[in-house]
Amino acid sequence: MFSLKNLLISLVVFLVIFFGKQIFQPKKSTRSEFKNLNPSIKYVGDEECAACHDDIYNSFIKTGMGRSFYPSESAEVIENYDNNNPVYDSKNNYYYLSSIVNDKIVQTEYRLNKSGTKIHERSKVVDYIIGSGNHNRTYLTMQNGFITELPLTWYSDKKKWDLSPGYHSNNMRFSRPIVEECMHCHNSFTDYEPLTPNKYNAPLPSGIGCERCHGPGQLHVKSRIDNVNNQKGEIDFTIVNPTHLPFQEQLDVCQQCHLQGEISVFKQGKQSNDFRPGMLLSHVKSIFMDLSPDSNEFRIASHAERLAKSACFKESTTLTCITCHNPHVPVKDYRRQSFNKRCISCHELKMMSLKNGSANHRPAADCVRCHMPQGNTADIPHVNFTDHKIQIIKSSLSKKTGKNGSYKKPIELTNYFRETGGYADVQKGIAYIRFYESRHEHKNYLELAVALLENNLINSEQYISGWYHLGRAYHLLGDLEKAESAYQQTIKLDSAHVLANAQLGILNLESEKLEQADYYFSRSINHNSDIPVVWNNFGQSLMLSDSIASALTAYDRAIKLNPDYATAYNNKGEILLYKQNEIEKAKVNFLSCLKIDPDNVYALHNMSNISIVEGEWKNAMQYAKRALDIDTNFVPSYGTLSTVYQRFGKIDQARDVLLKILDIEPNNADAIKILETISD
Repeated sequence: MFSLKNLLISLVVFLVIFFGKQIFQPKKSTRSEFKNLNPSIKYVGDEECAACHDDIYNSFIKTGMGRSFYPSESAEVIENYDNNNPVYDSKNNYYYLSSIVNDKIVQTEYRLNKSGTKIHERSKVVDYIIGSGNHNRTYLTMQNGFITELPLTWYSDKKKWDLSPGYHSNNMRFSRPIVEECMHCHNSFTDYEPLTPNKYNAPLPSGIGCERCHGPGQLHVKSRIDNVNNQKGEIDFTIVNPTHLPFQEQLDVCQQCHLQGEISVFKQGKQSNDFRPGMLLSHVKSIFMDLSPDSNEFRIASHAERLAKSACFKESTTLTCITCHNPHVPVKDYRRQSFNKRCISCHELKMMSLKNGSANHRPAADCVRCHMPQGNTADIPHVNFTDHKIQIIKSSLSKKTGKNGSYKKPIELTNYFRETGGYADVQKGIAYIRFYESRHEHKNYLELAVALLENNLINSEQYISGWYHLGRAYHLLGDLEKAESAYQQTIKLDSAHVLANAQLGILNLESEKLEQADYYFSRSINHNSDIPVVWNNFGQSLMLSDSIASALTAYDRAIKLNPDYATAYNNKGEILLYKQNEIEKAKVNFLSCLKIDPDNVYALHNMSNISIVEGEWKNAMQYAKRALDIDTNFVPSYGTLSTVYQRFGKIDQARDVLLKILDIEPNNADAIKILETISD
């Protein structure tokens, strides 16, 4: 039998290995005793920590967390840029290539025609890298403080380039925003501009820092400067040491980033940086899971939820992440046997062998290989990752990548923290709407959300985010009257609610109530002038009300904030062409739009119109056909083709095109009139 003496010896060895010379284990403290939970205590940065803890710091910066975010120029080259074949996105007909140009990493997108001639090319310089490179690296670019993800990722396990995670199903090209929650889990504390949603003020820190797990260090540093030292064995309450936290709070330090779920919803008035180690994560956000039988998959950041499904976890009151992991030490520096020792410190080998004589339950056996196998993650391709569900494997893990963001049928979201009551149901309603908008556009989620929010906002009237999302649900369902009512309730509670004001502007723009639209767009901009889409929509409203100079100013502002805003270039070009007859200036804007988005059918149509004005009839036909290759029901381009065919005397072909318009729009008056004319 495994004696109590042996068990105590193994625990002492564990403490020595993972916590250095500190063999004494103080009693767990309550979170309220840690003084740096006070919101007034400030973060000081890693340099202050390194001044006294240089050995720990120098070890930590070599971990995956310590190397999770950094400027591209400081990155060690681990990628292969030689014999670099382009990655082809067959769904969207784009090629991608990563290369080094003038000592800068550059990602290039291009398209070829049927003869192999390059007809589109666009490049972006990499400014930042996200990911340690242990498994993969993804690349970011920054313009005017707005950070977006680039299309290619380097997958270290397979030593290959491929589309970035999620891009196989939804290629956002150069425009996928790095939102606050994403930045939070890959970096230290940043100066984020709320509601933008991806604007950050420089300088940006490099990698997850000490205070992400220990809380703000101002008070701790001051106590050391003042020579305030604790007696040996006493807890230092000026800084959080997670080993001294109660069980759930200790878990939550890791779960702030390693509990992925399907969707997270922040509590009223909270955001990522409001969580401090020592707090309960559930006080800051709700996390929702898919608990359906076919959701048994693991993802790149699902360590906590997978561990929670383990019998070892369920039957223990002490098993947390740091039972097996010292976060200050790179995983690659561990010997596998150090993990296996943790298993056999709790499991008696002799008893396990009696239960299963065919298994290899010897002291030198590899517990992790058998009970925590590696396999492909469901959300990140080409990554071989350890599943943290400790289990008895009856069959090998599937090599499929799971649904990878694709959902064939609606799923039920379940609150991971088992929160109940009105506020919890409001959070769940918000979760369904955000899940609809970001993951799976199925009407069922909106209907579930409306039921939850209508039933619970009555008793939670001050829940501003709940009212805003109820408005979004109604808006997406097409019930504009109820949407407006919910948005109005939102700004009644918070007159400076940027998004609700912007949505009211859109509602009034759709209803051609231009004066009211201008009013709400102006209110939104007055409270946050850094959101390009609001400026663009404001420009649309001003243009329709013939405030041409103001509309141009609005579009220029949208473009200045986001120089890659294709739609704003097209909208500006339409004013210049149709309102001011500035053909050359209009052409510059349409071509700028098409350089960014070669599939913009409106810009293609506008270029075909310019070609007609300039007498370039063949160009007009080519632009129209390009638009129809993208959208076979795009009526304006059929109208252009009809005009070109008539110009060349091809009346039968013109007639066929007009009949196609009437198939799409049976009451199209222009098509009916022209058809009657050419048929006489």
